[in-house]
Amino acid sequence: MFVDREEELSLLDKLYVSGRPQLVLIYGRRRVGKTWLVKRFLEGRRGLYFYAQRRPLADELARLAEALSEALGRYVKPQWDSVFAALRDAGRFVLAVDEFGHWIDVDPGVLSILQRGWDEYLADSQVFLILLTSAHAVAERAVAYGGGLFGRRTAQIRLGPLAPRYAADFLPSYRASELAVAYAVSNGVPHYLALFNGGRGLEENMAFLFSRWGPLYEEAENLLRHEVREPHVYLNIVRAVEEGATTYSEIADKARISPQTLAKYLHVLEKLEVVRREVPVLGKARPIYVVSDLYIKFWARFVYPQRDWIELGNAPRVDVNSYMASAYEEVVRRALPHLHKAGRVKRLGRCGRYWERDVEVDIVCVEEGHVTAVEVKWSDLDEGKVEEVLRDVRRKLGREGGDYYVAVRRGPKNPRVITVEDIFRKNGG
Repeated sequence: MFVDREEELSLLDKLYVSGRPQLVLIYGRRRVGKTWLVKRFLEGRRGLYFYAQRRPLADELARLAEALSEALGRYVKPQWDSVFAALRDAGRFVLAVDEFGHWIDVDPGVLSILQRGWDEYLADSQVFLILLTSAHAVAERAVAYGGGLFGRRTAQIRLGPLAPRYAADFLPSYRASELAVAYAVSNGVPHYLALFNGGRGLEENMAFLFSRWGPLYEEAENLLRHEVREPHVYLNIVRAVEEGATTYSEIADKARISPQTLAKYLHVLEKLEVVRREVPVLGKARPIYVVSDLYIKFWARFVYPQRDWIELGNAPRVDVNSYMASAYEEVVRRALPHLHKAGRVKRLGRCGRYWERDVEVDIVCVEEGHVTAVEVKWSDLDEGKVEEVLRDVRRKLGREGGDYYVAVRRGPKNPRVITVEDIFRKNGG
């Protein structure tokens, strides 16, 4: 199923019609939809999708030359110069190489080969070359100074999770509140959402997906193993943050890791968008760390600590409401751009959290001095409770001006109330 990605497709379309040579890097975590995006872009265009494998580079070159020969209708020798020359002479032609990092794993010199091919053959051609990778380290290495693509890529796309409103495309029979949980468990990753069986209830789906037979049981470890050498160390850090260690010293203590080496691990987790370092939008409180990847957040809370129980054939014990009490804040934050576009939220700007001493507001956005505040509650509120929450937010911020909202599970019809229907139903808001 192809869902969303209108902005990314639009960018690729604009680059294509420009007629200029393009070298586009597309990266993002596994299962996020990179391949779907490229295959959709290739529809109706002259091109070739090629999946790189961890095989000797000579074998891969032979595979690529054979596939190009078939796509172009002319013989291409299994030599890099012949491949580059064929692409140069092909006119407007798209070559998408998926997981090109596999070639780098086998022979790091392939980046120099690509650099030479671009400089000597393709820089003045009409080629449209797309390189895809699931490894963030590969993307960084390729575009770094001396990395081969430095100064040569014409665009890059980092593909992230889907916006919350698209969860309904995968599970149209689910209620909005169920969609909220499915999204918060899957992190909005298309492949994970597609694993939910629309004919089963939410609890039944979760019980299977995270059972020892389920596809999401070991996925968190596999994701980190794909990127780092010590996945268990990173998982201990993630679990420490999820269990309430938010400052640098607290994380080091709870994860039992040297403060001198913690910075390196946190930096990698930030790059992978597993955790996020937050500073208050207003004020000067000490920075904190939060788990921003909702799938890993759920896994660290309910799967990782219950491995022995799950291995006995049991489904993990899950307290959905306690999880959503914190996860819903991230869901709402991701929904804000659509809510703003739909007119449900007037202004945005730079958004984040606000805290100072014992005062905290879930989401605060600042734009040219204008403040928008959203307090998030995974509960059902009546009109009286809504007004009480709004007054409390104003008191915390010490401001009368600005726009104030409450994001709830269900609530009264009120322009200042955002519900799961507003977020997860496309006709909502």
